[in-house]
Amino acid sequence: MNAIIIIIVSVVFAALGQLCWKLGINQAGTLTLSSLPSLLLNLLVVIGFLMYGMSTIFWLVALSKKDLSFVYPFISLTYVLVLVLSSFVLKEEIGINKLIGTVIIISGLIIIARS
Repeated sequence: MNAIIIIIVSVVFAALGQLCWKLGINQAGTLTLSSLPSLLLNLLVVIGFLMYGMSTIFWLVALSKKDLSFVYPFISLTYVLVLVLSSFVLKEEIGINKLIGTVIIISGLIIIARS
């Protein structure tokens, strides 16, 4: 499998893990030390951990195929995907600064991917 595809799969799992964590914490309310055990048993939080585990496995595969200096910048795609998911699923606002930043991130990744 192509290294870029493996990296993208890793990024998707990481972004979905973040989304699950946010949805889980929204259900649980404000996190306190005493509420931590019940939060860790929240199904969405557990799924978030599983998503991060899958992300890590794919990330390690990507690292076995490409240099760290090539693979690592693609972590920024997680921000881009989280921004999109936050907008659609959580109904969070996307301002012009976030859009401009996203365009810059994607432009940088295109340059890196072509190297």
